[in-house]
Amino acid sequence: MAAAADAVGRKSAFRRGLNATRVAVASAVTVLIVITLAHAVTVVFRPEQLYLSVTGRIITVEQKTPANATANATVGLTFSVQANNPSGRARFYYTDIRGLIFLVNKNNNGTNSKQAIFKFSTGLKDIIVAPDSMLQTAAYVTGKNYTKIASSFDELYNGGNGTIYNNAMLKLNGTFTVGLYSVHNKTSVQRVYYCWPLTMGAAGNASAPDMDDNVSCVPDYDPTK
Repeated sequence: MAAAADAVGRKSAFRRGLNATRVAVASAVTVLIVITLAHAVTVVFRPEQLYLSVTGRIITVEQKTPANATANATVGLTFSVQANNPSGRARFYYTDIRGLIFLVNKNNNGTNSKQAIFKFSTGLKDIIVAPDSMLQTAAYVTGKNYTKIASSFDELYNGGNGTIYNNAMLKLNGTFTVGLYSVHNKTSVQRVYYCWPLTMGAAGNASAPDMDDNVSCVPDYDPTK
């Protein structure tokens, strides 16, 4: 009888231990499912917004062609754009990028006025950023003395000799497209970014770019207004 009782006791203890193990495993699986779902929801609902910034808040200027009676003066500008895609499910395309550069001046009444000084349509490559990734893109753009901004262009061209401007704004205009995992692209839209304030100056006269000192570019809103 004692042996039978011991056997029953051992079986009961085994069953209790087995049940406890099952509960622990079930709880662990439940926690894992909750974590996985939470991560999935976080990934799905990350914003479909491409964030741009100008690295080091600087644009360097160099004279390309001497100004004379037979050739237009040409300047080259160098800057770097950092793109951040926080979305966990979409690839972002910012393509066919054109740009304008303004000098921003403070008026006596406290408002700002902008003076167009440079424009470009090539030189900044298409920006294509994978999900949850960052991309650094170097740009080298050139511009000639266009009639519409001739007076301002002279100021920029001569600035290549050593003048530094601390009130420049870069305006980027391109086509923004969201590409999903399903290889289905959403309808493209025009997206404008305003990057301000930036420093412009000849290489060596302005501080070297600092990766931690960027100017964020505001989408579809001019911060100088």
